[in-house]
Amino acid sequence: MRLENWFITNPDTSQQEVLKVPINQNLVVKGAAGSGKTNMAIYRANQAGDNTFVIVVYTIALEKMIRYGLNELGLDRDRVVHEWSWIYRGIGVSGDLFCLSNSSPYGINGDLLILKNSEGLKFFVSRDKHNDYLQNGKFLDYSVSNIVDPLEVSIDFDDWVDDKFYYTFYRRARWFKQIQFNNFNFDLNDDTKFVFIPAGYLYKDKGVVNYVIVDEGQDFSLSTYSTYFISEAKKSLTIFGDTNQRIYRDRFCNIEDVASNFKYPILNLDFNYRIPKTIAKVAQMIPQPHIDLLTNNKKNNGNSDYPSFPKPIIKKCNSEEEEMQYILNRIQTEGMDDVAILLPKEDTVIKLHEFFSEHNIGTQVRIAIDIGVTPLGNRKFKRIDTLDFTNHDLPAILTYHAGKGTEFDNVFIPFADDDMGLERNPFYVAVTRGSSRVFITYSRKLTSLLKDVSPNDVIFQ
Repeated sequence: MRLENWFITNPDTSQQEVLKVPINQNLVVKGAAGSGKTNMAIYRANQAGDNTFVIVVYTIALEKMIRYGLNELGLDRDRVVHEWSWIYRGIGVSGDLFCLSNSSPYGINGDLLILKNSEGLKFFVSRDKHNDYLQNGKFLDYSVSNIVDPLEVSIDFDDWVDDKFYYTFYRRARWFKQIQFNNFNFDLNDDTKFVFIPAGYLYKDKGVVNYVIVDEGQDFSLSTYSTYFISEAKKSLTIFGDTNQRIYRDRFCNIEDVASNFKYPILNLDFNYRIPKTIAKVAQMIPQPHIDLLTNNKKNNGNSDYPSFPKPIIKKCNSEEEEMQYILNRIQTEGMDDVAILLPKEDTVIKLHEFFSEHNIGTQVRIAIDIGVTPLGNRKFKRIDTLDFTNHDLPAILTYHAGKGTEFDNVFIPFADDDMGLERNPFYVAVTRGSSRVFITYSRKLTSLLKDVSPNDVIFQ
């Protein structure tokens, strides 16, 4: 994903109307795919003027992407959180997590956590022993001292981890307090002294939250707004969304309903900057009723129809294996970069990831792999998370859901068969991720979601 192209530096007239609304006022903003909603959420955060805002999203993939935009405006990248973490944890502190090794039964020291991120190293000791270490001026052989406004954090794990980590640190139970290490000069890659904590990360208490900003607001229920968003925002709530991208059946949340239910003013983002008219002609025929993605299309200053941009390709293959091979061949033959492969379910993401791995092709992916059971009979999962939206070279393999809010030059949508039970809104989300080309493949019967698309607007192969 070309984040430098995705991030807006010159808001248009309708986007400026959003930014004219004072940050202390509640607001709902609706706009079609590619209208700049996520960008405006980031700019809205900038209006807060301090770190008392939080941007809440439903997926971790979108969380990662928004961090880039916050960095661009010099804001705290950790002020974006996904819903589950917002409700059950707090605000994450990004970085890789390490601890010391020792001769205990588990082989690790549970009194120290080391966080490594773009700012360098941060050290956290058990909160209940923090003052003792300061009085002694030492932690083991390391000289320690106080730090101004020390950060207090707890540890959690993204999925199952080895028992040695769980029974040493637990989950969301122990708290640690930041401290200054004065003579730390070791390499964290030295596995004789340090242990990397897989799937482990830190979070801090929410603190003062004046402004809650919700992106992809159609992903949340009205009860979630009442219980977890409105009640937490001391000054205002801003919601960005698009009802046509609503993809969770159990929520049925229309952006218009949110505005009317809570009596918030609503503004529209009028223009589309992401998808060319070639893709818009296909995408606008997927929702029911159909929508207009052409009139206000500003992609390439409005010059984005064929032949300036290629028509989407719909290809019939003889098997799912052939579909995957077609994608691989096309990427390699044309030397494509900035590629996304979007799939309906996580099991198909795993399937494609394994196919690319077998062909020694690296990918960006976020999946959980079942690795058996614990002694108590609980399922164990290993999380593979290599998503890096600054990397244009490795194809990103995502579910339709995880792809929300993203955009890529080249989008492949395999397994688009009628018997796959594809749903209208998620499929619309997938098609509208493409900023240049879209390839749809199937091996049995093409999904009926495309039945209203004119044959003149696509290339059948």
